[in-house]
Amino acid sequence: MDNAFATAAFRLDRPGVRAAFERASAGYEAAAVLQPRVSDELLGRLEPFKFEPRVVLDLGAGTGRAARELKRRYRRALVIALDLAPGMLREARRHQHLFRRFERVCADALRLPLAESSVDLVFSSLMLQWCDPLDEAFAEIRRVLNPEGFFAFTTFGPDTLKELRGAWAEADGYSHVNHFADM
Repeated sequence: MDNAFATAAFRLDRPGVRAAFERASAGYEAAAVLQPRVSDELLGRLEPFKFEPRVVLDLGAGTGRAARELKRRYRRALVIALDLAPGMLREARRHQHLFRRFERVCADALRLPLAESSVDLVFSSLMLQWCDPLDEAFAEIRRVLNPEGFFAFTTFGPDTLKELRGAWAEADGYSHVNHFADM
């Protein structure tokens, strides 16, 4: 199957994505329904793995909900909440627990400001669909991930929102819905 991110028909507007999340940041945590459920499921899947990472990267951290849990779980680790939108990180700071602080870094997943092999656990829940081209995001994750490290992620697939995509195609033929890569 072709990589939908590589087609000329659909390209993500990275500055537009950043601006949209910036606008949504103040009310995001209260409005998010699917995101916490998916993140909690991914966190649960880490349970069987008994390891103590030194550095944890929450990639696409948003308001820091998962970063808070990662810091609770891995108390000795340096937890880094990285997000494209500064407003999301301001919200993450506001929600931090006094004794379980994590770092906040505003950066693009396509250009991670971290050293090679410096991260033991990369955690990313429902963020990769905002990366275009996706292979650049994976290359950056591989670059910063310790060779013995672990990458846990969730994302949408090619059938996500297919009904909505089909309805728009019938209505006007324009692409109104993100295309999601087949992994």
